[in-house]
This record gives sequence, structure tokens and C-alpha cells, in this order.
Amino acid sequence: MQSQFIDFLTTRRSVTAKTMAPGKVDPNHLDQILTAGIRVPDHGALKPWKLVVITGDTRRKLDEDVILSEFRLANPDAKPEVEAVEHGRLQRADVVIAVLSSPVEHPSIVEWEMHLSAGAVCTTLLYAAQSLGYAAQWLTEWYAYNDRMLEALGGRVGTDRIAGFIYIGEKVKPPIE
Repeated sequence: MQSQFIDFLTTRRSVTAKTMAPGKVDPNHLDQILTAGIRVPDHGALKPWKLVVITGDTRRKLDEDVILSEFRLANPDAKPEVEAVEHGRLQRADVVIAVLSSPVEHPSIVEWEMHLSAGAVCTTLLYAAQSLGYAAQWLTEWYAYNDRMLEALGGRVGTDRIAGFIYIGEKVKPPIE
């Protein structure tokens, strides 16, 4: 058993979101992924993160209302084929889990440790999804640094930060080493 785990860690590869198919994530698997995802080092058990599970039509709505809209504001002369990519960002996977680093006030635990804990959540979610055979990738594309996206996910501008988006879908082909 121990060698299987080490073998998984030393051979696992991410399947890029642009090369995965949405597929269908089993709800029981999603529960397992989320349960594992929050079992991370967390000094003081502060849970300084929030998870937002993005599925179904919410993916399209965020793509249209936030990602494409914000992209057009920043890139008014973008070509239609580039806009098409922005229009379908979150729809590349069946499930996208946004991980927000959400630090809390504490007299002795520094904010940096809380951000690191959110990063550990991203890694653990990624590994959990991959261990169940799904295509998965941790991304922080430009919209991870966008205030409208942060607000749309329930984050507090100026306090919370998006640590990453975990895309989970179906492997179309094996990942490249």
C-alpha cells in the first residue's frame, strides 16, 4: 500500500484543462475529493480558506458574466477566436473548485501560514481527483487575480485571494511526462 501511494505521487501528471473533456464527476467522488481536500496542515485549525464548487450552468454563467466580460474590457480589440476561449474557460471541466485563501485575525498565526494552507488545499484536491482517475489541473489564470471574479465567488476584495481553480474532468488521452 505504501509503495502504491509513493508510486502515485512520483508518476502523477496533470491533464491540462484545454485537453480534458468535461465528462461527468461522480457525486460520491466529489464528496471524497472535498473531504480529502480540507485535511491539510492548518496551524491553529483556523480553516483560512473557502471552497466554491462550480458545476452545471454556473460554469457558463461565470464564463459569460465575469470572465468574458472582464476580458473584453481589458482587450477590446481581441480576435473572435481568442474571445471564444475566454467564453468557455470554466466549461472545459465538469467540476471546477475555486479555493479562496481567506485569512482570519489571529494574535500569533501569521497570514502567510494561512495562504500556504490554502495552497495545500489546492494540492490535496488535485491529488485526490487524480487518484480517482480523473483528469485534473490546478490553474491560476488571469481571472484568479480579478476582483469581479473574487466577488462572484463570495470573496472579500482586499482580504481574500483566489489560491487556484481545480479543474476536474475526463482524460481524453494520457498526460505527457
